Amino acid sequence: MRGSFRLGNVFGIEIDINYTWLIVFVLVTWSLAAGFFPQEFPGWPISTYWLVGVIASLLLFASVLLHELAHSLVAQREGLPITNITLFIFGGVSNIQREPTNPKDEFRMAFVGPLSSIFIGVFTWVLLVIFGSVNVQLQAVLLYLTIINLMLAAFNLIPAFPLDGGRVFRSIVWWATHSLTRATRIASAVGQGFGYLIIFVGLLLLFTGNFLGGVWLVLIGWFLTYAAESSYRQLVVQETLRGIPVRDMMAQDVPTVTPNVTVRELVDRYILPRNIRALPVVHDSQLVGMVTLSDVQHVSQEEWDTTDVGRIMTPRERLHALAPQDDAVQALEAMGEQDVNQLPVVSDGKVVGLVTRGHIIRLLQVRQDLGARR
Repeated sequence: MRGSFRLGNVFGIEIDINYTWLIVFVLVTWSLAAGFFPQEFPGWPISTYWLVGVIASLLLFASVLLHELAHSLVAQREGLPITNITLFIFGGVSNIQREPTNPKDEFRMAFVGPLSSIFIGVFTWVLLVIFGSVNVQLQAVLLYLTIINLMLAAFNLIPAFPLDGGRVFRSIVWWATHSLTRATRIASAVGQGFGYLIIFVGLLLLFTGNFLGGVWLVLIGWFLTYAAESSYRQLVVQETLRGIPVRDMMAQDVPTVTPNVTVRELVDRYILPRNIRALPVVHDSQLVGMVTLSDVQHVSQEEWDTTDVGRIMTPRERLHALAPQDDAVQALEAMGEQDVNQLPVVSDGKVVGLVTRGHIIRLLQVRQDLGARR
């Protein structure tokens, strides 16, 4: 997700925090320090309210992270690649690169999220019963974590795709209809319906004077509606591409360069005259890397004559090369995983083509214009 920074790595999964998370952190801390804690525990110094508010907010997002880790660990166990977990304005998201292959896996992956929130809520309630009387500030934090985690579990169990409950609902429809596309279409429609309902409730709150709560519900409803629709569109794209071999969409007779070509030659002989942004790098007819316009931009023009392509290229071992018979869906997923716009197509170590996002978009447009969605 753009605008994110790396927090760390847990079980091989990268943890990122989007800058929008800071907005929610401030809002949650403020609502706790100025509202919830003074109302439930009057008489504290203002500084104490803010300190406990900060601690409770951090523990809230630790709970959200544990929720997403539960999703990711189950997905990993099912063999689905996980790039990272990102905390952002609406909570957290596990970036799972592929859809599950059967409804049973989908059900397990989805249900474990709310189950983890219930477990955290029950665990903090037990701590509250045992240690709540030791310290009133500890009691306040544990009370809040119990309430908020059980509320998160209840909210995520709403059958509104792509919430966890919506994915559980989709898995059931998928199992009944034996069609992931049909199940996603139904679950997406239900998700959009819940999204519009939440927006309507948010507008009612706005008109009755609850400005902050109303705005927050409108934003959540909008996000839910958008996410439900985009999830269905993404599946339609994947189903359209499924079964189409890469060789049917790749560019052939792709120009290549050798590693000893200077950046100046690369720009003057290839990039500018041919208006291309990426070239495979070969040595003895074998692919050894890729060089892109972005790589060139990291080199100052004063160094173009003394810097060769081999120093700035992405080496072969860091590339995801495709085979001509690979599925177009694999190309799209690989581009998403590596965050690149093009991938080389290789046969017996030799470059036979290049696939770009532009090729995929043009293929989708042609098939959509012909009404040939698969």
